[in-house]
Amino acid sequence: MTRIALFSAPPSVHTRSRVQSALTDIPAHSPTQTSERSSARTLRRAARPVSVVAMLCLASGAYAQSSVTLSGTVDGGIRYLTNGNTTGGNVVTMNSNGYYSSNKIDFIGREDLGGGWNAHFTLENGFNLSNGAYDNTTGLEFNRQAFVGLGNKEWGSIDLGRQYTIAHDIISYYDPFHFHFTPLIPLTTAADGTRFNNDAKYKGRFGPLLVEADNSFGGVAGSFSSGAARGLGLSYSQGPVSAGGLVEHRTVLVGTSYQSDDYYMAGTNFKFGKFEVTGGYMAESQANPTTTHTVTRNAFGGASYHFTNTLSLTGGYYQTNVSNDRASSRALSIVSLAYKLSRRTTVFAEGDYTRFKHSIVSTLNTSGKKSQIGATVGIDHMF
Repeated sequence: MTRIALFSAPPSVHTRSRVQSALTDIPAHSPTQTSERSSARTLRRAARPVSVVAMLCLASGAYAQSSVTLSGTVDGGIRYLTNGNTTGGNVVTMNSNGYYSSNKIDFIGREDLGGGWNAHFTLENGFNLSNGAYDNTTGLEFNRQAFVGLGNKEWGSIDLGRQYTIAHDIISYYDPFHFHFTPLIPLTTAADGTRFNNDAKYKGRFGPLLVEADNSFGGVAGSFSSGAARGLGLSYSQGPVSAGGLVEHRTVLVGTSYQSDDYYMAGTNFKFGKFEVTGGYMAESQANPTTTHTVTRNAFGGASYHFTNTLSLTGGYYQTNVSNDRASSRALSIVSLAYKLSRRTTVFAEGDYTRFKHSIVSTLNTSGKKSQIGATVGIDHMF
């Protein structure tokens, strides 16, 4: 992590006067001794650069209230997958936006406004490590996040821009992998849209209670609700037990008209020493003007055990059912082992098995096969 401190204010009058005193309080000469005159001149020359440095240090201490942090994650892995396409071929690839964590570069700014208030912003770029491309096909520079906001340590924060949905925020607490291995696990894509544009989001923490609320403006002339989304999420943590949930409503463009989309989720988490158990359920109902509603349900659960502060084993199970998908359902079982080489660097390995109810090409089952077996090894580094 690289921190760049920005200073926009000049030294105070008090600071300048202290430095000037350091320069002027040295006697110019002694009226009786030549050696003393020479020593005084030498002392004045030495004192000036030291005093200037002192002034800069004092000024920096008084005005170091703004900062921009450069941080991010670089994650690379090699993945093997059976039945990687409709012909049944196996595939070995590095083509990913990150396996254990998503590849990203963050510019995070913060200014202390006093009285517990701050101004802040985040600009987050995502990239594919294997080829250096953006993590999206539309060429968005800051596809992952781009927002600015005001915050208070007691009352929470309000942010404006492109940012993660409430569903994404709350699910991360109750996913067994806490949003590691997002390309493999279905919860990110099932989170009622991972990010919202034009979003105003409030987030506040009051003791053990986290509260989030947002409204994404649709920007459609003549209709406040078309293309818009709004939701409310809560998460409560007390001792070893946490529980939370959310509701989200949005209208999305289906064909030529905007249709209702309703989403809800609930989850829980239990921690017992080195052992952690998590699980939850989510459902989404998407209206369609020409066919029946599409109802997607995801149930998930898992456990992790931390052998040491550096070594952990995690396993999870994810069941997805889609009402009008020809494959009908998908079941994913996944186990991973992660070892921290340092506070910033982790090596990981995972194995997964996916089984579909029907062997047919569909949105849920892109290979059209009955099952798939996968394995991934890699390195994750934060900076």
